[in-house]
Amino acid sequence: MKELVNISEIEKIIGYCFKSKKYLQTAFVHSSYSNEHKIESNERLEFLGDAVIEFIITEILYLQFRGREGDMSKIRSMIVSERPLAEAVERLGLDKFLLKGVGESKNTTESKAVKCDLFEAICGAIYLDGGIDETRKFFELALGETILSLKINGYVDDPKTALQEMLKQAKIVYSTSKSGEDHRPIYKTTVFINGIKMGSGMGSNKKTAEENAASVAINNLKKV
Repeated sequence: MKELVNISEIEKIIGYCFKSKKYLQTAFVHSSYSNEHKIESNERLEFLGDAVIEFIITEILYLQFRGREGDMSKIRSMIVSERPLAEAVERLGLDKFLLKGVGESKNTTESKAVKCDLFEAICGAIYLDGGIDETRKFFELALGETILSLKINGYVDDPKTALQEMLKQAKIVYSTSKSGEDHRPIYKTTVFINGIKMGSGMGSNKKTAEENAASVAINNLKKV
């Protein structure tokens, strides 16, 4: 196999040595490069990796968190999304190895979506070559701090308390409205921090709506 990427360097970064190097190389083939050079792109690995990642984070949440099913689903959607996966690729410096076509190479920076796809493809490649345990090791290496921060900041157990802890001196106000039928009410809460709207959430009761709004506010604050 002709080596198109620096396999040994990538293996050092991800902490896994491939038995079949082809899987790793394919993970770094963008569709634009695939079209120009008539080789397989990473799209199929991306498809597989997406499912593997969802299983891994679901397992981690089940074993390590004591939240309700709805809370765990919310956390999973936060982690298994474009931004944190793309940021993991950036943090590890894996995006510089991506093989792109001539036109795509003119873009000086990859989009978050492209980096997210690369992360998923790498997970798919490791799964095929080494199984679920090795994939889990890479996932925790790449996203361990993200998972830990979610636990520390109380996303699962109490988002309102977590928000208050983040902003000890701030004035936090929750404004809630109710709509829908009496037997099936819908509550919508907007949270204001020092008079500035920072997030909104909905729920079947006031408590859930406030918690969802607090979670959105925490997420928005982390983007600032």
